[in-house]
Amino acid sequence: MPTPRMMEAFQAVMEAGSVSAAARYLGVSQPAVSRLLRQFEEELGFSLFLRAKGKLTPTPEAHRLAVDVGQALDGIERVRRSAADVRRHGTERLRIGVTPMLYEAVVHRLLDGFLLEHPHLVLTMETGLTEMMIDWLLRDQVELAFASLLESHPGIDAIPLIETHSVVLMPPGHPLAAKRAIGVEDLAEVPLITMTRRYPSRHRIEQMFRRAGVPMRLRAETNLSGTICDMVRLGQGVAILNALSWGGTGRGDLEARPLTPRLINRYGVLHLSDRGFSGPAQQLLAALRAYLAQSMGNVYLGEG
Repeated sequence: MPTPRMMEAFQAVMEAGSVSAAARYLGVSQPAVSRLLRQFEEELGFSLFLRAKGKLTPTPEAHRLAVDVGQALDGIERVRRSAADVRRHGTERLRIGVTPMLYEAVVHRLLDGFLLEHPHLVLTMETGLTEMMIDWLLRDQVELAFASLLESHPGIDAIPLIETHSVVLMPPGHPLAAKRAIGVEDLAEVPLITMTRRYPSRHRIEQMFRRAGVPMRLRAETNLSGTICDMVRLGQGVAILNALSWGGTGRGDLEARPLTPRLINRYGVLHLSDRGFSGPAQQLLAALRAYLAQSMGNVYLGEG
């Protein structure tokens, strides 16, 4: 089978453009790189380069293979880093993913205390959209993901933790502030500020307007709930935002009214179905539950 060293030589030539440049990058001689390339081709059973006048030109097969070789080497590098981490720190490592909204509204509020209680833990935290974290989980790049639970995913289990509903945000003194609750029909022709279409919540809002037969007048869209709130403060329109995002802003200079019919939002922890929890993962989940029970009991779903 091809060895990592053969693949490294192939990738270096593809990226550097020549054997000499690849040799300098790898810190080996040109003959060594040429030998590794020939061995790689022999193992594969086909040519990767056209050779003419001392110049290598990648074949179509080489370009196709380059993507898979890059992914394979990335995997090998992750193994090397994990092994190095275990040698340096033992098994005290935790890799998690979290959406920006959940980080702002929940995770960062308990993070300091959790890290103080685990001084030897190495924490790796990535932020991104829920669909990005699904990919990270399947690629074993994170152990836990704090994300939306609107959809199910094969091979991934969910632990529900939080349930909220969406509200309508508006500046103080807005005509709609006189209402105790706001229906979709009340928002006809009202300038609306929403998340972009990359987010499932946007599609749910559009679906609600379609079902009610009410035109949706889009004023602005963005990928940050804080920016949405800023635009509402500027009087550019009203916003439909989940209550957790609104509560996470930490500012109370806007009016909020319940939306009818209700838009329910669920959030929690995603993890691989066939994988148990490491010690640090169990401890973080316990810390998360304790924080939610103490500080956000109105939205916490409990241990069930």
